[in-house]
Amino acid sequence: MQYAFIPEKSSCRDYLADETEDAGKKLVTCSEWTLLAHYEKGKGRQELDLTYGASCDGFEADEDDCSSDIQLFDAASQIRIDDSYRQGVPLRITPDGHFISYFSKSWMQYVGWDLRAGQRKAISPRLDAKALNDLQSVNISPDGRFFTVAFSGARPRLLLTDFATGQTSTLPGFCRVLGLSRAAAVIAAKRTCTDIGEDEPNDDTVTILNRQGLVTGEWKGGDSVDDLSPDGRLLVEVLASAGEDDKEHLVVRDAKTGKVVRKLTLRLLSEPSDATGYGWIDNDEYILQADTPEPGGSFGYYGVNIRTGKSLRIRDLALSLGEKVSLGKVRIED
Repeated sequence: MQYAFIPEKSSCRDYLADETEDAGKKLVTCSEWTLLAHYEKGKGRQELDLTYGASCDGFEADEDDCSSDIQLFDAASQIRIDDSYRQGVPLRITPDGHFISYFSKSWMQYVGWDLRAGQRKAISPRLDAKALNDLQSVNISPDGRFFTVAFSGARPRLLLTDFATGQTSTLPGFCRVLGLSRAAAVIAAKRTCTDIGEDEPNDDTVTILNRQGLVTGEWKGGDSVDDLSPDGRLLVEVLASAGEDDKEHLVVRDAKTGKVVRKLTLRLLSEPSDATGYGWIDNDEYILQADTPEPGGSFGYYGVNIRTGKSLRIRDLALSLGEKVSLGKVRIED
């Protein structure tokens, strides 16, 4: 799977403006997540019981290179918190495109799905509106072996599920995951998550754990520190207009100590842009989207080499992919 998206022309809204709407306590209000799959004609699994439309003669005009839009009718894209507020719910894909996690409206739980094996497993208990309102992050280790769901609120907790066994362990006191390494050998997490609008600022402490919950590192970082590398060694931070040069930077930090390893000046375009991080392709390449200064625009997606600072436009991705996007297997062509 290359990516998942919610269409730009979504019929769902963040807020309920029409009080005449049915206020029956339906939790899932929209299911608009759609997968974009790339595959070679005649190959791949055909028995996942998903409705899709295929088109071939795609990437670089190869007639055997096909793509399909696959709508996940079971994947909630928006839920009702109360009679006046709705919010989106995340879906995640591994960088190889083989595993996804989403909130299932039939199970009323977060599930992990191995697309190659056609196997789904619960990675959370059944969740109601209150629990989903406390949801802070959903993550998958790059190899698809471990899944996490993290909650804030009165009882912050991190749920870690071993997909092979289906067993879930709870790590209390952690409200958000910044990323998992392969096999969840390294987990980057936050202990404090403050809702937008609250008076108290977010605690910027980053905690490094192993999958047994043992703390192996802890340091003060910025609110924008995010995205653990697949090998668990690095975290990145996108800084806009940092320093006297008034340029954007990608700061690369040692995950265990927080020490700045490298500070790269972003040169995605010759004109000003606002960069947003989207995750790692591998240990060397990180994906950024260059947004236009005006709301709603995009200059496209770029792969940035975190060792050299070289950036390349990802031609396989359109300038704007949808209202919400979760990237999976992305191809970069020189």
